[in-house]
Amino acid sequence: MQGLSGQPQDPWQHQMSVVLQDTASLEIFTFSTTSNTGRRAVGNLLRHYERLRRADASLYPIVRLKSGGFQHKDPRVGWVAVPQFVVVGKAPKDTAVKPDSSAASDMNDELPF
Repeated sequence: MQGLSGQPQDPWQHQMSVVLQDTASLEIFTFSTTSNTGRRAVGNLLRHYERLRRADASLYPIVRLKSGGFQHKDPRVGWVAVPQFVVVGKAPKDTAVKPDSSAASDMNDELPF
């Protein structure tokens, strides 16, 4: 396998994949990455999920895949696009009902007692 540098590249690369579902159409997509920035974004999402799981194991985070980036310190590289998983809400694991991803539902910190 040839890499971007034109040199041979190891075909056994560390890869991370996340299955996503469009809340409107219910289509299933897979986000896969081998880049450091992509794996970091998936790691951040997994850490958020772990915090949510500890607080309430019956919920999944609702995320929006966006594009961010940064100006690389090497001017030959320029702007580097970076994936971002923006958490916009949460949904119960045991239902197929369309989740409410509005800001109002996410900000509802009402105590249950």
